[in-house]
Amino acid sequence: MCGVVGILGRKKATQWASRGLYALQHRGHDSCGVASILDDGVLEILSKKGAVADVLPNVVTDDINSDICIGQNLYTTFGNSHSNQPFGGRFWDADGHRFQAAIVHNGQLCGIDRLRRKYPTMYSSHSDSEIIFALLPHMEGKTVLDRALKLLPELEGAFSILIMSDEGIIAARDPDGFRPLVMGEDPDGAMMFASEVNAFDLMEGHFIREIRPGEVVFVNREGQVSSYELPKRRENLHQCVFEHIYFARPDNQLFGKPGYSTQQALGHHTALELKEKIKADVVVPVPDSATIASLSFARTMGLPLEMGILRHHFASRTFITRGQSNRERAVRLKFNIVKDVVQGRKVVLVDDSLVRSTTSRILISMLRKAGAAEIHMVLFSPHITWSCIYGINTPTREELIAYQYNCDNQKLAEATGADSVSYLSMEGLREAMAPNPDDYCYACMDGNYPIPDDGLAAMGSS
Repeated sequence: MCGVVGILGRKKATQWASRGLYALQHRGHDSCGVASILDDGVLEILSKKGAVADVLPNVVTDDINSDICIGQNLYTTFGNSHSNQPFGGRFWDADGHRFQAAIVHNGQLCGIDRLRRKYPTMYSSHSDSEIIFALLPHMEGKTVLDRALKLLPELEGAFSILIMSDEGIIAARDPDGFRPLVMGEDPDGAMMFASEVNAFDLMEGHFIREIRPGEVVFVNREGQVSSYELPKRRENLHQCVFEHIYFARPDNQLFGKPGYSTQQALGHHTALELKEKIKADVVVPVPDSATIASLSFARTMGLPLEMGILRHHFASRTFITRGQSNRERAVRLKFNIVKDVVQGRKVVLVDDSLVRSTTSRILISMLRKAGAAEIHMVLFSPHITWSCIYGINTPTREELIAYQYNCDNQKLAEATGADSVSYLSMEGLREAMAPNPDDYCYACMDGNYPIPDDGLAAMGSS
C-alpha cells in the first residue's frame, strides 16, 4: 500500500507535491520520494528511507524549480521491494530518439513471470515501478503516451499509476479498480492527482473526480486533458474493501463513497449483530482507525463511548511497521490507557480488524493492568484468513491469527486475553458496502481471488 501524488502546471511543483505526501503519510512510511523535471529539462529524483518530514523538508523542496512532479510514500510489499521510489530515467528508441520518464505505483502486479517470458530483457527487480519502466522501451510508439497505451493493457493485477515525462503526466487505474486514484485542480488550473482526496487540501486544490477503473488520463504540458479506456476483463469491479476498513482516512471520498459515513455504516451493522449478545458498561475505540465506526457502534448499542485509550500521534501505524519485535515496541510507544475510564468496568474494545493480533494482545493486557473488569473485543470486519496479493502486505496465512485458530472466536479470545471476541459477518459487511457490494474485493476474507498470481503459493495460500 502506497500513497501517490502528481502535479502539473504550478511553480514550485515539488514543494506542493511534498505537501500532498504529508497528507498521505498514513499510507506508507518505509520511504518516500519525488521525481521532477526541472525548468532546464533535467529529470531529478529524490528518494530516501523515512517519513516525508525527514526526507523532503522545505529546505530541500524550496530549491527545486519545476512545474511538474510526481511523488510517492512507499509501504513495501512483495512486489515493491525496491526502496528508491519513484523510479525513472532515460531510454532511447531504435531511431535514437531520447525519452525520459518516472513512475510511481500503488498496488501490486500479477503475472510477472509471464511478462518476463514475453520481454526477457526486462529488469530482474521485484519493484513494480521498475518493471513498468523497463517495459516502456519494448513498446512501439513515437511518444511515452503511445508506449504507455500499448503497455497498460499488458499489465494484470492492482495498479494505480502516475507516469511523468517531458510530455506531461499519465494517470491510470487497472480495470478492476483495486486501488484509488483521484484527479483535482488548483484555482489557477494546475492539474493534480492523488491516492486520496484529502491530499488536495494541503496542495490547495479541489477534487474534480475519480480516475475511473480502466481509465487512462493524460494531461499535457499545456494542461489539455485526454482520456482513454483499457479493455475490461471482468464483469464486476474489485475495489479493495480493506481500504474502507483500515487504510483510507475518513475525510476521504473513496470509490464514490464518503469515507466517514462508510465507517459509520460498518460500526452500525456490527452493533446490530451484537446488540443482544454483549453486555457492557462502556465502548472504547482503538484510535484512530476505529474511532469513527465506534461512534455509530456505541450509539446503536445504547452505550457510552469513552476515549479510554489515548494515542501518541507521532508514533507510526503498527500494521505497516516492519518486524514483530518492532511492532510490539511500537504499540507500547503508541498507546496509553486512561485508568479512570476503564477501571472496574466491562469494556467493549472496538478495532477495525484482527490480523496478527500484535496490537490487540498488548492493548488487552494494558487494559487488564488498568483494572478493566471485562474486555469484549469487537472487530468491524470479518475474519482475515487469506493473504492479499494486490498491494497490502498481509502476512502468510500461517501468521494470520484467525486462520491459526480456524475462526474459532472462543480460541481467539483465549489467544488475545479477551473475555470474548466478535466479528462483523460477511453479510453485514456487504450491507455496509451498499449499494454496490459486488464491486469490492473480499479476497483477504473469503479467499476468492479475482486475479490469480504465481506468487500465491509463496505467500502461504492454498
